[in-house]
Parts: sequence; C-alpha cells; structure tokens
Amino acid sequence: GAGAADGHRDPSPARSRLVMLPKVETEALGLARSNGEQGQMPENMQVSQFKMVNYSYDEDLEELCPVCGDKVSGYHYGLLTCESCKGFFKRTVQNNKRYTCIENQNCQIDKTQRKRCPYCRFQKCLSVGMKLEAVRADRMRGGRNKFGPMYKRDRALKQQKKALIRANGLKLEAMTQVIQAMPTDLTISSAIQNIHSASKGLPLNHTALPPTDYDRSPFVTSPISMTMPPHGSLQGYQTYGHFPSRAIKSEYPDPYTSSPESIMGYSYMDSYQTSSPASIPHLILELLKCEPDEPQVQAKIMAYLQQEQANRSKHEKLNTFGLMCKMADQTLFSIVEWARSSIFFRELKVDDQMKLLQNCWSELLILDHIYRQVVHGKEGSILLVTGQQVDYSVIASQAGATLNNLMSHAQELVAKLRSLQFDLREFVCLKFLVLFSL
Repeated sequence: GAGAADGHRDPSPARSRLVMLPKVETEALGLARSNGEQGQMPENMQVSQFKMVNYSYDEDLEELCPVCGDKVSGYHYGLLTCESCKGFFKRTVQNNKRYTCIENQNCQIDKTQRKRCPYCRFQKCLSVGMKLEAVRADRMRGGRNKFGPMYKRDRALKQQKKALIRANGLKLEAMTQVIQAMPTDLTISSAIQNIHSASKGLPLNHTALPPTDYDRSPFVTSPISMTMPPHGSLQGYQTYGHFPSRAIKSEYPDPYTSSPESIMGYSYMDSYQTSSPASIPHLILELLKCEPDEPQVQAKIMAYLQQEQANRSKHEKLNTFGLMCKMADQTLFSIVEWARSSIFFRELKVDDQMKLLQNCWSELLILDHIYRQVVHGKEGSILLVTGQQVDYSVIASQAGATLNNLMSHAQELVAKLRSLQFDLREFVCLKFLVLFSL
C-alpha cells in the first residue's frame, strides 16, 4: 500500500494538521549574546578576513521533491519528484480519486506527514506543476514522449546553473581569527559582508586560519527568523501556495526576530502599472514582460529555506551565516532563470550565455539589491530578498571599516536613485545593459 511505498508508516492518525506560528515581538535584528543582551564586539576578535572556496552545487543544493521535500528519483509527470509522490499522483489520477480535507485545505505536506491529508497533497502536486495529461490512461508503464523536450530543457537549465556557480565560487566560508580568549558571538554583519564581498569582487585575505563550517559555525550565533508571508499578500502567487506559515530559525535561540507582519509580499510591477501602455515604447514593454514576479521569487526562496531547515536534524540546522549564503545562492538562481527566459538573451548559444552571465552575475546581484532598497526599503534599514528588514544602525555598530564603507556607498546610491525617482522601466533597461556588457 501507500505505507509500504513510503518505507514507513506515520504514527499519528491520517488527518489534516495545520501548523500555527506563534506571534513574536517585532525587534531589530541585532547581536545575540549568550545572556540575550546586545553588546559590542570584543577587541580580541577580528572578523575582517574571508575566503572564497569552490562551490559544490551537487552537495549543497541537492534536488528535493517540491511536494514533500524527499530526495527526488527522476522526472515524473512534468517535473522532478520522489518515488512516493510519483506513485500517489499516478494512483490518484488513474483511479479518478476524490479527496476531502477535514481541516482548512492548507495542511502541511512534508516527508514525515505527507499521507495525513491526500487532498492537500494532491493539490500541492498540481500547484508545483505535476501534469494530469502526463499520466497514461491505459495504465501501461512509461510516460508520454511529448514531455521529453521539456525534461531536456530543464536538465540543460540545471547544468547551466551548476556551471555558473562552480565558475564563480559563490559559496563563502568565514575566516575568523581569534587572537585571545574563547570564541564570542559575532553580528549578522559577517554574513552580509561575505555576500557583498563576493558580489563586489573585493580583495580577500587568504592568510587566516582554516575555514569554519559555514553551516554550523559556533562563531555566528545571531540567527535570522524568517516567516512565509501570508498567502493573501502574494498576488499572482501559485507555485508554492500550500506551504504553511512557519518560521525558519538557526539552531541557536534568539529573541531578536521579525514578526509575520513585518514581512509583506511586494511586487516591482506596481511601479509602472499606473502608466498608460500607449506611453511606453514597445521595446520597453517587451523587456518588462520578462521581469519575474517579486512575490513569487520571495516565496520560492522562503520555501526552499524552510524545506532546507525541515530536512536537517536539530544539531544540523543552518545558522545565520548558512541561511544568508543559501539566500544568495537562490537569488542568483532566479537571476539566471530570468536571463535565460529573456528576449534577445534566449536566442544566444549556450556558450555565449555562459560568458555573459559569468561576466556580470555580481553586478546583477548588486543591482537587484539596490533596486529593492529604492522601491521597498525603509529609512535606516536594509531589506533582504526574503522581506526582512535588518536595522542599519545595528549592523553599522558592529561592522568593520570595510563593510561600513561598502554600506555607506550603497546607502548613498539608494538615496540618489530615490531622488531621481528611479522606476521599474529604468531598472529593467539597466539590467539588460549590464547583462549584455562585456
């Protein structure tokens, strides 16, 4: 039966269960010390040295089933899924089964409780892209040949992403040099400095001690708590519509978390919808059509991070630095997908696409960050791609000279672009200029 296919049976009865997120206070994200207080970084701690290492995409970004988070076994009915969800989807369609949900039709579906609510599981199968028409009505083995080209394109995209990441070494590992005493807590600025150092191509010092484990470093203990935005705030959001509202936290407790109300879905498209289409040149309209929906990008990254944390044991949970690096990875992937589906760029040969992307990926990451601050950022804080506001003064008080200088220049650029009323059309044009510049 279904239990045998999954390899285990759930100990709890087969019923729907809704995971509720406890309400937390809205606090600025700061330095979490062992006693829960904020404080200055000790003088005996130096955090200015970082190292870029080769990125192993296959190890750190292993494909997970978009339905339940289990390990994928291959392409099934339109996309990569696990064997369990493949079999469930096939039986449901071939037997024309009709399910009902005894809860709110928003049950959590993951590897440990995917059998509790077949209604929500099937709806999630459909929402992530499994195709009814791919199931054979004659019950014979083998899929439909018409999906072969789609699978080939998907494989080509994944190979392109892997090659891009390997070529640029986005994965970062902190190089923390302790001059005296025991290790002490560091601020979130270390994670941000790593990401921005890579994006800007800053000279990095390679003479420090061997790198720490970036997933579970004891030196970085100020975790980011991230919550999925309410479904109602994500207009046009379909792909991950059945992920529950739940928090992502690192393995370390922290009173400095953002409330669900502080993370709202937003869309870049709002900034030009008031303009008359007749007043926008045709070429600009074509470029705008290529622009991804920001709430969908935000939701996909959040969903990935949630699944990443859910699949780890208690002692393997990502800390702040690990979450920030994964966030940067996923943002880069969304930029690659935007480029490959964009007008003009998609007509190029794959080798030429790779050369352009390898040349400009860091500038595109910075531009994406800057425009997010211009349109949706708040004064005195930095808005992450996941929708969280990180207080600027907290970061600045803990950061070294290099990071403070970098953030200062970024804030100045944001202020200038705001004064110029930098809008979506100009942002999109600038993105294409950067993309095609060698």
